[in-house]
Amino acid sequence: MKNIKRTGIGVLAVIGLMYLSGWLYRTHDDFFSEDKLLEADASELKNTIITSHLEAPLTNDKNVLWCGTFQLAWNEILNLVGNDLHLSDEPVMLEVLNRKLFSKRDIDEKSYVAVAGFVKDGIHSQIQQQLAETFKGQATPHYLPPRELAPRPQDIVAYSYMFKNLEFEIPFERIDTPISFGAEKLACFGVGEELKRAQYEILEQVVILDYKSEDDFIIELKTKSINDRLILAKTKPGKTLHATIKAVRRRMIIPEPIQPVIGDILRVPKFNFDLTQQYRELENRKLLTTNPKIADDLVILSAIQNIRFQFDEKGVRLRSESEVSIGCSGPLEPPLEKHIMIFNKPFLLMLQRSKASKPYFAIWVSNTELLIKK
Repeated sequence: MKNIKRTGIGVLAVIGLMYLSGWLYRTHDDFFSEDKLLEADASELKNTIITSHLEAPLTNDKNVLWCGTFQLAWNEILNLVGNDLHLSDEPVMLEVLNRKLFSKRDIDEKSYVAVAGFVKDGIHSQIQQQLAETFKGQATPHYLPPRELAPRPQDIVAYSYMFKNLEFEIPFERIDTPISFGAEKLACFGVGEELKRAQYEILEQVVILDYKSEDDFIIELKTKSINDRLILAKTKPGKTLHATIKAVRRRMIIPEPIQPVIGDILRVPKFNFDLTQQYRELENRKLLTTNPKIADDLVILSAIQNIRFQFDEKGVRLRSESEVSIGCSGPLEPPLEKHIMIFNKPFLLMLQRSKASKPYFAIWVSNTELLIKK
């Protein structure tokens, strides 16, 4: 019995040393929880649109969700082909994608992989190699381009992967009283009304960038990452997601931000979703190009984006990946004033690098479909 105990302690010691030496570590999947997870294909969502570009129009009744991974993959195809992509019977989204509104300049190189290439040059292996080099074995891809979908040497494959873990230095309080967003009751976090010693430190993580009223304000929640910004804006929407972001960014340029005070109210709804969008508008359309190095029978066979996002009192976890396979269309092998900051009406949430001109993630929340219910 003593030997068994000693063996168990020895195993634990070895495991501990392995963790310290970097042999064992958390994968990206391990940062997310399954609690109240919404997992869905975008086609199943009634009130949410996942868009490939920032110029998507905003409406009063739809959530609009964007993440930069699909644009990063598309940019790599543009670089490979050497000019703008054109398709037979072009969808409206193509013109916006070709403008590269989001690029590598807007994201740090340690947080993403984006690559495109020909099958003959071993693009599938390049994807695996770049994931391993960038994320040191921690990446958990779920949507790698299927080799059998585009198997010919002249076929083209593009892929991108992004991971961000933005933790709060001090977790915010879990609030028992839910937010009323329309007719729904939502789980939330923030700063409780009961005065606690930790609130002073928690409030230091909140920066009020602009405050006009309880229905029109912009705040920043500071995380451990000094080079990333987490912005929340409860404001009127512009015509498009891009226009709304630009308007919010203009208001963020202020000489001196406002520091919240004890007694301020902060309530933020929680997210936990895993959504997949298939951009059917691009699929089964022939690639038109004058580049002689590009085969003349190429068709976009798949254009897919997955977004895994969790936002709660601990911080933000984001993992997203996109893949585009382009091949033959034939058959294949199978003491200030009190600030009230309650996000109980439509609002914008975006993540961006401190010196970037564009966010790498943004969502306009117009309804509760993606929010955690109480």
